[in-house]
Amino acid sequence: MPKPRFRFIVSALLIPAALCAAGLEDAADYVSARQALADGLPGVAGVKAERLLKQKGWTRVETRQLATFAAEAWTRAEAGGRVLALAEAYDLDDETFWRGEALVLNGDLLGARKILTEDEQAPRQARTRLLLAQILAALGENAAAHAETTPLLTATDESLRTHAQLLHNEIDINEGKTAAVLPAGADDAASNYLRARALLQSGQIIPAQNVLKAVLAATTGGERLHQAAILLEAEAWLRQNQTAKAQDHLLKFLDATADSRLWLEAFDLLDRAHQSLKEPRTLPEAVLRWISSGNAAQQQPDPSPVLAAAAADFRGHAIYLTAKWLATEKRDDEAVSLLEALLQLHPGHPRLSDAMRLAMEIYAEHKIDARVLALAEAWRKQFNNASATVDFAAGSILFRRGDHRQALQLFQNAANIATTLTERRRALFNAAVAAILASDFTLYTSLLGQLEIVSNAAAVGKESNDSAATLELEKALFLAAGRKPEAELGLRAFIRAYPKHPRYADACIALTEWMLMAVPPRIQDAQTTLDSATAAELTPAQRQRIDYTRLWLRDAAGDLKTLVTDGAVFLKIWPQSPLLTEVRMKIASAYFRLEDFANARTEFEIIARDYPDTPHAETALYFAAMSASSVMSMEGRTRALAIWEELAQKNGPLAVAARRQQALSERLQGNHVPALTALDKVLAMKSLDPEQRRMTVCEKAEVLLLLGKTEPVRLDAAADLLDAFLSDNALPFMWKARAGFTLASAHHDAKRDTEALEACYNVLRAADMTPPASPADYVWFSKAGFFGIDLLEAARQWEPAARLAEQIAQRPGDRAVEARERATKIRLEHFLWNGPAPTPPKVIKFDDKIEEKPASADKPAAKSTKKKSR
Repeated sequence: MPKPRFRFIVSALLIPAALCAAGLEDAADYVSARQALADGLPGVAGVKAERLLKQKGWTRVETRQLATFAAEAWTRAEAGGRVLALAEAYDLDDETFWRGEALVLNGDLLGARKILTEDEQAPRQARTRLLLAQILAALGENAAAHAETTPLLTATDESLRTHAQLLHNEIDINEGKTAAVLPAGADDAASNYLRARALLQSGQIIPAQNVLKAVLAATTGGERLHQAAILLEAEAWLRQNQTAKAQDHLLKFLDATADSRLWLEAFDLLDRAHQSLKEPRTLPEAVLRWISSGNAAQQQPDPSPVLAAAAADFRGHAIYLTAKWLATEKRDDEAVSLLEALLQLHPGHPRLSDAMRLAMEIYAEHKIDARVLALAEAWRKQFNNASATVDFAAGSILFRRGDHRQALQLFQNAANIATTLTERRRALFNAAVAAILASDFTLYTSLLGQLEIVSNAAAVGKESNDSAATLELEKALFLAAGRKPEAELGLRAFIRAYPKHPRYADACIALTEWMLMAVPPRIQDAQTTLDSATAAELTPAQRQRIDYTRLWLRDAAGDLKTLVTDGAVFLKIWPQSPLLTEVRMKIASAYFRLEDFANARTEFEIIARDYPDTPHAETALYFAAMSASSVMSMEGRTRALAIWEELAQKNGPLAVAARRQQALSERLQGNHVPALTALDKVLAMKSLDPEQRRMTVCEKAEVLLLLGKTEPVRLDAAADLLDAFLSDNALPFMWKARAGFTLASAHHDAKRDTEALEACYNVLRAADMTPPASPADYVWFSKAGFFGIDLLEAARQWEPAARLAEQIAQRPGDRAVEARERATKIRLEHFLWNGPAPTPPKVIKFDDKIEEKPASADKPAAKSTKKKSR
């Protein structure tokens, strides 16, 4: 089993063995062994002690004393196997403690915990409590770890008390409880390191870096603490988005360190830094060099066995990291080749389990099932209790791939054979989440019941991340994401039942978002719910999310000025927030909607400049151009055109919109030739969808029509373009009507009124097949119809004009009455009325309360009759 990853800087407190018996004190070799241990040579001390154990003549007490001393020496030398061998061969003082230490050194945390907790009745020694607390904390069981360290905080032994306090503080930091660690206290290197971690976690990056400088300048604390401080410095750079600097910092540290117990953490940080760099990323040359020869510090002509082992371990880390990067870039063949090399060349490497999981994931994605099964079998052989682990890992892979049914089965298998409550709870929790996503709510209810039992039995403290209560919240969040009506009931039930739950605020935020997405938004209820979230004990992440959600609340309420103010406060309080781009977009959008285009342009340009690798960058650039063009200055219009050209050249999602805005801007300024050029570029774009293409063709025809006022040849070009466009029988009515009206206009300007009239008539006949079904349809239908009436009247064709008007009047719309009146007017004025003339109907507005009563057909208005008789 590979060694676990320890985040803790506190090492176990080793209390020396009891005072020597008289015979031992006189033994020169024993005195020499003790001196070697005091001089920091635990391996030498262990060898001397074991040599003494082989000698005859020691009493039982002396043998026990020697064996215990040897166990301590080998523990300090981190040789867990030698300690276990001593425990099997001899009786040791406090043997449980030494066996636990040995198992921890061998990476078997579960075995160590089992050894230390087997006898629940016997009181534990202080150092055993401290060791158990470290193990529990490393396993993520922080509540139980706290329970072990609390009695030690008042111990009489100062060294023990100090170790316990440091571990206690580390656990608090890992749980996000930084308040107790931040006040100035002890000024030693370890305490300052923890204070730096707390400051960093609470968002106070600069103060954290200042404290780290003191740690790095200290000559105490040991090499591991110094290295931990170097890694924390890299974390600080990452949190300031100085990823290149962080990567360079880590590369230098790794290349100059011959051996370290923090290589796992260092390589993980290097991974984060590299993945945060903007694409395209290149693999660091140093890491590729490390694969074959190790780092610069390990290049010695005749390395010791320890250094050779360290170099081999280091190369394994480099292999795994490179494979992971290649997998991220979808270079799966190269990645899996390196992973297979790691499995063959470094069978006991700490990254072995990670490498096997990654290889299984790649093979599964390519459906190479035989290799996945072979790796699973190798896992079982390698890790002994691997069936639960393999099922959980395979289930996780399937879950990420969206195969929730198979993942559910594997998670259930893992839960059934789990050897600890923590493993079982985790597997049950994942199985229940998979059941939710598979919509198997019957099975979900069963799993929830099992999880409640396990959670109670495990005494998970306030609430764990995989408790039954958390699962209920996950279900409600899942339903909310799918806009299921029962989501609100689930969220409200959680809020009522668990007001002290660590994720109470998450539920309030989710319910607030739910109400803001309602139609219409439930502003007041959302405000009340979000305010209630602040009553809970909040983590920095939750406080940040509440502040962010409040911006959405302002937006939904239309309170744009307050949104701008609150957004500025958010930027000041959370300068390192991952939501900064979202917030700046909200501020910029609010300015834009307030028609404060100068400030909107500034904010949009900040986003495009400072966050070029985010999804918002191009959108911000686009609206910066919109804002610039709205300022109504020559500089603004010029800048807007330049931005739209830049976006179009990128050929991204906004390329079409940018080209269209170019054309519109040029057209509005009367620059019709550049507008036409821009529209031609739009039509040449392959990403143009059918609706955009139709709109662009019509706009191009309109621009040609404008150019035709001075260049008649352009009118023919417009007519040809529209004739080709209208030959598509599948065109929706709106486009037939718009293109028909534009074609009629082109023919009229070219003095071809008969062709113009035909184009209008075609629009009316198209309406017989597909009547106008939307306001846009009717606008272009009526435009074409009334233009046809104008053409007929101009040609003094009164009867056709009246008939055309009557056809328009038959279509329901806001110009139907106007068409009827125009038909009546034409017939009356040109003596085309058959029968008594009607009284023109009174025009009633939609807000009038009077109901219109049309004149009787057999009682014509006197005024109209007289007019006709004259």
